[in-house]
Amino acid sequence: MHPAAIAFRDPAAVHERCEIAAARRLTLEPGYDTTVVVPDGAWKPLPDGYPERFAPSIFTRDSGLIELFRVPDTVFDLHTLTALVHTLGDPTPVTLGDAYDVPGQLVTHRDPVTGLLSGLHVDNHQNLPYAARETARRRLCVNLGPGSRYLLLSDTDIKSVCRTVHDRYENHHPRTADLRLFVTLRRPLNVLRLRIDPGEGWFAPTAVLPYDESTAGQELPSVTGSWLGHWDRGVFGPLI
Repeated sequence: MHPAAIAFRDPAAVHERCEIAAARRLTLEPGYDTTVVVPDGAWKPLPDGYPERFAPSIFTRDSGLIELFRVPDTVFDLHTLTALVHTLGDPTPVTLGDAYDVPGQLVTHRDPVTGLLSGLHVDNHQNLPYAARETARRRLCVNLGPGSRYLLLSDTDIKSVCRTVHDRYENHHPRTADLRLFVTLRRPLNVLRLRIDPGEGWFAPTAVLPYDESTAGQELPSVTGSWLGHWDRGVFGPLI
């Protein structure tokens, strides 16, 4: 069973805002980490029936749910967004900060130490081992605009990756290097690209599911605010 699932009511709505492409390895590219995993850019519509692969089941934990949502009209800047986040049920959310991203970027997230683009990666703020990975905090991110942007999600979770690339994975602490090795070994990996318009946001289990964001093909920059927390499902109405 996939440890992450996408909350949706209408598969057609998923098809309308989501595309799929293969992942590829990028090596020694200026501005990027030494070896990174990125989409190959050949975006295609989702195959028929594809959203149902990620539909939640009765076994899906709140911590494993991907949710897209629209913030209330009272949220229009980082101050009002921060105030909203502190009403969502986690008394101690972890503030990850805000980001300003110019248009046209294949991926946007940078290593906080080197400043280099990371490509698809897993969050490791808690550095949880394989067995406890699904208890990690979910990431919350809101696009404050003015431009649209994309959430990039791997279709293979990091625990599945570790089972492929490590003989003794049970006590391993999953990390982005495992994903890079997985692609280096030519294991198949696809990337989903979900459009996030201004005033929209997402929750995702980014310690479990490799991800990034993108402003490729956009004409306007966009500002985001991001947090980590233990949030129950459905604190906002579903967007799709």
